[in-house]
Amino acid sequence: MRVLITGGGGFLGRAILGELLAAGIPVVVLDLPGRLEGLPDCGRTEFDFSASPLDLVRHARAGDRLLHLGCTSHPAASMADPAGDVAANVVSSIRLFQAAVQSGVERVVFASSGGTVYGRIDEIPVEESHSTQPLSAYGISKLSIEHYLDLFPTLQGISLRVANPYGRGQLIGTPVGAIAHFVQCSLRQVPVEIWGDGTVVRDYIAVEDVAAAFRLAVTRTDLAPGPYNIGTGRGTSLNEVVDLLSAITGRPLDVRHTQARNYDVPEIVLDSTRFSRATGWKPAVALEGGVRQLWEAALEEAG
Repeated sequence: MRVLITGGGGFLGRAILGELLAAGIPVVVLDLPGRLEGLPDCGRTEFDFSASPLDLVRHARAGDRLLHLGCTSHPAASMADPAGDVAANVVSSIRLFQAAVQSGVERVVFASSGGTVYGRIDEIPVEESHSTQPLSAYGISKLSIEHYLDLFPTLQGISLRVANPYGRGQLIGTPVGAIAHFVQCSLRQVPVEIWGDGTVVRDYIAVEDVAAAFRLAVTRTDLAPGPYNIGTGRGTSLNEVVDLLSAITGRPLDVRHTQARNYDVPEIVLDSTRFSRATGWKPAVALEGGVRQLWEAALEEAG
């Protein structure tokens, strides 16, 4: 078995790559040239998912498994240009799946978004059977890609609806990744800007636990196709994250509140029972320990 990873040079991709290599699984990373630098010993190929998804036929072969992490957008960007988001992500994903079928790929695992596909929820934690009514163009795109993947049954498509991942290697200065952003603000001792009053609740999950879930999803031959939530089942508000980080660092954060965004759901916490029962997976990293590790890593990198 060989695994191809679109977007393998990104935050999630690098964590999953390390998990697969540690298990002795051959991996080929497909990503843009600048994102292939600094990867461990693995196969790597320049690949522009959004521009040339059909090029997959040049790199894949029968029996391969594909992790589709490639994405050019985030909630704010998708709302600014919904049509561009659809063209770059939904249409390109469809063509990627067509190329995967042509190449004989036997399984595709897609990185969906548990934080955005459900929209406003009426149960906590939310199960996969809950209605899906995304509030953002990003969530609509992710859900659309899930449905298009289901149109290709030979790919045995699995969509992992990941909660809010955090951890070492997350990009700083982007509109995603609240915990990593807060850590950097604390390190630099600059104000933290929070959209709204800080009461929005999210299910924060360590990237190591996400990587373990993807390894199981791509390797377990008995895992049925369909969507699976990947979260901790525990919700934490932004205000609670601020308090936790301040307690760990001994540096109270200077919080500045700005206008809330109308596409941010008030609360989302995922029930991952379905995936846990199917694979035995359970999140192993508690939030306090994970944030502490991230803070210590940031201090080490800062010298």
